[in-house]
Amino acid sequence: MVEKVDQAGSDKLSSFERSTEVQKDARKGARALSTGSQVGWAVKLAVLGGMWLTLYLIHLQIGDAKEIKRFDPFEILEVSPGASAAEVKKAYRQLSLKYHPDKNPDDPLAASRFMQITKAHNALTDETAKANYEKYGNPDGPQTSKVGIGLPRFLLEKENHLMILCLFFFLLLFVVPMAFICYYQRTKNYAANGVMIETLQFMGYYINEATRLKNCPELLAASAESRGMALRPSDNEELKTLGAQVTEHKKRQFKLPIIIKNDIILLAHMQRLHHLMSPSLREDLDEILRHSLKISQAMIEIACMREWFFTAQAMIEFRRSLIQALDVKSSQLLQIPHFNDEILKHCLKGKNATSTLADYLQKDPEQRKGLSSMTADQIADVEAFASHCSNMECKAITEVEDEKEIVVGDIATVTVQLLRKNLHEGEAMGPVHAPLFPEPKFEEWWIFLVEGAPNTRIIAFERIRDTERLIEAKLRFQISRPGKHSLTVHALCDSYVGIDKKVDLNFNVSTEDEVKREIFVHPEDEELDLQPTLFQQFMGELGGDDDSEEEEDEKKEKTKPVEKLSDGKQQKAESDDDKKDGDDSDSSDSDSDGD
Repeated sequence: MVEKVDQAGSDKLSSFERSTEVQKDARKGARALSTGSQVGWAVKLAVLGGMWLTLYLIHLQIGDAKEIKRFDPFEILEVSPGASAAEVKKAYRQLSLKYHPDKNPDDPLAASRFMQITKAHNALTDETAKANYEKYGNPDGPQTSKVGIGLPRFLLEKENHLMILCLFFFLLLFVVPMAFICYYQRTKNYAANGVMIETLQFMGYYINEATRLKNCPELLAASAESRGMALRPSDNEELKTLGAQVTEHKKRQFKLPIIIKNDIILLAHMQRLHHLMSPSLREDLDEILRHSLKISQAMIEIACMREWFFTAQAMIEFRRSLIQALDVKSSQLLQIPHFNDEILKHCLKGKNATSTLADYLQKDPEQRKGLSSMTADQIADVEAFASHCSNMECKAITEVEDEKEIVVGDIATVTVQLLRKNLHEGEAMGPVHAPLFPEPKFEEWWIFLVEGAPNTRIIAFERIRDTERLIEAKLRFQISRPGKHSLTVHALCDSYVGIDKKVDLNFNVSTEDEVKREIFVHPEDEELDLQPTLFQQFMGELGGDDDSEEEEDEKKEKTKPVEKLSDGKQQKAESDDDKKDGDDSDSSDSDSDGD
C-alpha cells in the first residue's frame, strides 16, 4: 500500500516536472512582466512625487496666511509718523518716480503700488482725505471690508504667461482625455457583475451539461483574473513539494504554467494543505479566492440560463467547497470547528454514529460524538457553531392566484417559505463560519424549481440573500400540458455543505373543457366603467361652455316652432269660431226672414 502511494506521488511529481520545462520558458516572460510592473510602479511613484513637489512649490510661492493690515500712509511712504510736510513730499516724489507704471511696464503690481503711494500722500496733505483717515482709518471715507484670495506673483508675471497657457492646454487636452481613456479601457473589460468579459466568454464556452465539481478548480484557475497573476522564479521549487501532496481528480486540460500553478494551490486549499504553502503562495491563494465569489456566481448563472440543474448544483458545490475548504469527497463534518480526521473516525463508529452535518446538529449535545478529547473552550466553539449554523425548514405550495383549480395555460405560482429555526423573532444570520476563507461571507440560498426525473430541467430559480428568520420566494411558470405534474423544489445553500432542503410537489392540471370558469365582474367595477375617464372629464371641462351655449340654442329652436304652431292653431280656432258665429247669424237671419 505504501509503495502504491509513493508511486502515485512520484507520478504526480513527474507530471509536474514535465511542466517545468514550460515554466522555464515562461520565466523570461514572467521576469519581463514583473520588470514591466516594477517600471509601471516607478512611473506612478514619479508622477505622484512630481505632483507633491508642485504642490509644495505653490505653497512656498503663496506663503503663509497673513492678517489683513490697516491702511498706514507712513508705512507706505516709508517715513516716520512725526515727519514734516517737506519730508512727506520728498518721499512721495521719490517713490512715485520709482513705481510709476510707465517706468515699470513689465511689473503688473506697479500700478497698484503707485495708487497706494498717491493715496498715502493725499491722506497726509489733503485736509478732507486727512480728516477721513483720522476718523475712518481710510482717506476715502467709510469702507466695506472685502476679503479675497491673492494669486501667486509668478502667475501674473508676463514672462510666465506662455508657460501657464501651455500647461493649461496640456491638462485640458491631454491629461483629462487620457485619464478618461484609461478609465474606459479598464472598465470596458468588465461586465456589470464585476467579472471580466473574457472570463464570461471562457466559462460560457467550456461549461456544459456534463461539467461537475472536479472540473471547476481548473476552470477557475483558467479564468482571465487568474491568468493575469504573475509567476515568480521561486514558484517552481515551492510547487514541487505542494504538488507531490495534492490529489488530482481529473487529467489536466490546460498546460499554461500559471493555470497549473493556480490549479495546484486551489486543490491544496480544498484539501487543507495550507501548512505546506509558502507565504507568497498563500497570498496568491487569497487573491484567487477573492475573485472566486464573483466568478463562481457567474458560473452558476450560466448553468441556470441553460436550464442545467445538475451543472448549477455542481457550481454551488464548488462555491461552498472553496468557502469551507472541502475537497470533492471530504466529510461534511470537517466544517465543524476543531474537527480533523481522527475525530471523524470516532463520529463514524458505534452508537449514535453520524456522517452528515444536518444529523450531527440535530442531536442533543450529550449524544454528539468526537468531543471527548476536546477542551472546554473547543467544546464551546462546537456548541456555538451548532447554534449558529442554519437549521432550515422548507415548505412549498403550488397554486394559481385567485383560482381553486389549475387549468392549462394558467400562470402557476410556487410559494417557497424558508424558516431558520435556530433564530428567534427579530434576529438575523451573521457571517458564515469559514476560518480558511480570506473574506467575511454571508450565506445565500438558491431556490430551484426542477422537473421530475429524468429531465431535471430548471423551470424557475431565485437567488436569496436575505439573512432574516423567515424568507419567502415566489417562482412563477406557465403550465403547458394537462394531467399529473411532479416537480421538485431544491433549496441549496452556497456556504455550508449538508443543510440543503428538498420538497416534492404533485398536482393535477385540468383542461379548459373540464373546468368552466365564470367571469365575475364586481358591481363596483361596473360602476367604474360608467364613470367618464380622466380624458373625457378634461375634454368636457374644455368644451363645457360651448356645449351649454349650443344646448340653449337648441332649446330655443325647439320652443319657437311650438309657439308658432300654437298661435296658428289658436288663430284657426278663432276663425272657426267666427265662421260658426257667422253661420248662426245667417241662420237666425233666415229664420227671421221666414217669419
